[in-house]
Amino acid sequence: MRKIFLLVAAAALLMSCGGGAKVKVSNPLKIARTNETVEISWQEVQSKVSDATPENIVVIAPDGTQQPSQVIYNGGTEPQALIFQATVPGNGSETYTLQTGRRETYPAQAFGRFVPERMDDFAWENNLIAHRMYGPALEATGEISNGIDIWLKRTDSLIIDKWYAPGFNYHADHGEGLDCYKVGRTLGAGAMAPYTKDSLWLGNNYIRYKVLDNGPIRIAFQLDYAPFLADTVLVTERRTISLDANTHFNRITEEYAGDFDNLKVAAGIVTRGAGGKVLDILNKPIKMVGYWEPLNTDNEPDNGHTTIGLVFPCEIKVETRLGHLLGSTTIPQGKPFTYQMGAGWSKSDVPTPEAMTQLIFDQSLKSENPLIVTVK
Repeated sequence: MRKIFLLVAAAALLMSCGGGAKVKVSNPLKIARTNETVEISWQEVQSKVSDATPENIVVIAPDGTQQPSQVIYNGGTEPQALIFQATVPGNGSETYTLQTGRRETYPAQAFGRFVPERMDDFAWENNLIAHRMYGPALEATGEISNGIDIWLKRTDSLIIDKWYAPGFNYHADHGEGLDCYKVGRTLGAGAMAPYTKDSLWLGNNYIRYKVLDNGPIRIAFQLDYAPFLADTVLVTERRTISLDANTHFNRITEEYAGDFDNLKVAAGIVTRGAGGKVLDILNKPIKMVGYWEPLNTDNEPDNGHTTIGLVFPCEIKVETRLGHLLGSTTIPQGKPFTYQMGAGWSKSDVPTPEAMTQLIFDQSLKSENPLIVTVK
């Protein structure tokens, strides 16, 4: 009897130490999915790995190495999910393992922060692109803008702290990229606004920020805006933005509140006139738009071309008017609306309009056919 007990105990110990939970990630598309984020609720993590904590949960890749992962808190104090990035061939699958162990130190590939030293900017980036939004200190100077800015990159390194350092001129390209994108009183690179009475109703600079998660894989944050008039209706706005490593596309969730049942809104890309090009991706039903900017010659004869794309979860109406390429829809009161915005640069990894067109199309396709995750 003692021998049987010891054998059972040893088998149980072996199972608890060696196996962990298997995560099968399947790709329903023909195209390969490379470094794409997989998200598992923390409740499911703990149901499969009972002794898991944010400090000891690790992900093991198919080759046996530890895969970088991040515990997601969504701005709270308790873990909400675990994310990691999977690479899966077209119409194929890969199996990862969840287990407890010593978490390695993962280099950050996504980061953001409040920048009080530069008039309350909020800046964020990943290894491919960077952005910023404008805050209350800048508004106090009379410069008002709630559009999205782009910092163009051709380095995998995170550059926000370096570029904001005293004496550094980020409007010139020192080999890593630059800020040559102009926002002004526009939607810039894909911001959203109420769109009624043939007008865009823009809020002012953000008044509050909250960081929800901050690397190494995902930066997520909220920006709140003071009430503003959309025609005769007073509305409030909250933007929740997240950017994962290894993608050009941000997820932007807009929440509007006010005395309305339904609100027509538009996300827009500011257009630049001669030399700009609306990308030919108007597949039916229309759920995406893209724009290729003219050659930028600010301070230099050739700063390359900036390009922006928007991907929507529903059919939209596309117009080029009011100085923007617009994608509009109607949203109900109190219902968040999430779309995606991505930007690239001809001097980095999006060299042509055709490359950006494909990038936008693939992003829409992936969004409608997410990776299938099964945890056992």
